[in-house]
Amino acid sequence: MGTNGTEDKLPIFFVENPDGTIDGVAGSDSIAPPPANPRLWCHHCNTQLEFAAGASYVQCYLCRTMNAVHTGSQLGGRTMNMLCTVCGTSNLAPWGTAYVRCGQCNTVSDVTHIYTGPNR
Repeated sequence: MGTNGTEDKLPIFFVENPDGTIDGVAGSDSIAPPPANPRLWCHHCNTQLEFAAGASYVQCYLCRTMNAVHTGSQLGGRTMNMLCTVCGTSNLAPWGTAYVRCGQCNTVSDVTHIYTGPNR
């Protein structure tokens, strides 16, 4: 009970693991489970895609476009594919990213020049 005789609402918060799974909930007696198979809409052809929880990218089965998974959004995000200038590895990143770290050799590349060219 609060100081004026009313019941105070405590905030509800989650304990999230690095892989995105929820480890615990505080301030609530129960919580609705997340959807077993999250879904988003392809940003290119508007096809609904189902994917595994925790995925960062989803490829559309219809148009083959890669979609970035953005938390809280039902629309897939644009992506870019950047070849590392050192080792030639193909690296996928969400559109709008300023720097991309190579998954093979850890080289960090500035990719901001692709957003400022003509017809961008």
